[in-house]
Amino acid sequence: MLIDMHTHTSVFSTDSNLLPHDALVRAAERGLDGVMLTEHDVLWPADRTARLAEQIGIVVLPAIEVTTELGHVLAYGLTEPFPRITDSKRLRAYCDDRDALMYLAHPARDPGLRVSREAMELFDGVEGLNGCDGPLQNQSASSRGRTRPLPPIGGSDSHALHEVATAATEFDAEIKSLEDLMRALRSGEYRPFTLPY
Repeated sequence: MLIDMHTHTSVFSTDSNLLPHDALVRAAERGLDGVMLTEHDVLWPADRTARLAEQIGIVVLPAIEVTTELGHVLAYGLTEPFPRITDSKRLRAYCDDRDALMYLAHPARDPGLRVSREAMELFDGVEGLNGCDGPLQNQSASSRGRTRPLPPIGGSDSHALHEVATAATEFDAEIKSLEDLMRALRSGEYRPFTLPY
């Protein structure tokens, strides 16, 4: 299954001009099986993502991109409204209490941002393929966490229609629910996937 693990819409991300319906239709047209809606610091209600999934006919699940002092963090597995947390250690504790996972998003995008080896221990994985980053940034992102290999995911990080489904994550397992996704992420049986233009 191909799932875009990093997508923004204009509903909750002010820097996106993508309407959810348009983004999901485009993702389906490009061959994706699913999309994670990862708005900036806001978690989509599960009933709304379920309605979108039913309308479009692909898997649509909520996740969140949290702004922290270490940069942006993609959190998967959260199900309740998200309280504002900007400290990465507090976010880790919050996610641990809810069996959620944390992936460092586009870690090579900000050259001034340095994430220490100790801080990399906070993450379950890294966004090794970001559709909005260039090849050198993605290569650098994939090499993060050398002291403890972090499994890479892929996502488009789309904010506009032409960015939708440029990158995704290929899963060996079938994913129909958030529980399926979390099981698949914990299995490690997935890889970043670039979609042709």
